[in-house]
Amino acid sequence: MSRQSALTNVFGYTSDRVAVARFFEELLGLRTERAHDDSVWFEPAGGATFTVHDRGDEPAVPGFVPWFHVEDLAAAFERARARDANVGALRDGYFFARDPDGRLFGVREWR
Repeated sequence: MSRQSALTNVFGYTSDRVAVARFFEELLGLRTERAHDDSVWFEPAGGATFTVHDRGDEPAVPGFVPWFHVEDLAAAFERARARDANVGALRDGYFFARDPDGRLFGVREWR
């Protein structure tokens, strides 16, 4: 049985796994699924699994911009702005932000 290609995992590499994982928990309300010696995995909630991973396995080439969907976009934007994490303004249905290591990510509201 073949399956369609799909995004299944997005890894964010960092030198401060605990702080970055906490950032995503608090800003977006993500729930941790399991922790390992080198990473923190979040519940996929019907989408791709997001993992905060130690830098040891980080590839040398640039990565992709992951997108997160939230229930309340305006509230997530305000939390990002309070942390000085937003990149620009709240747009029509989305905004960009950066995590504590400077990685860019997008935030959209579920529709």
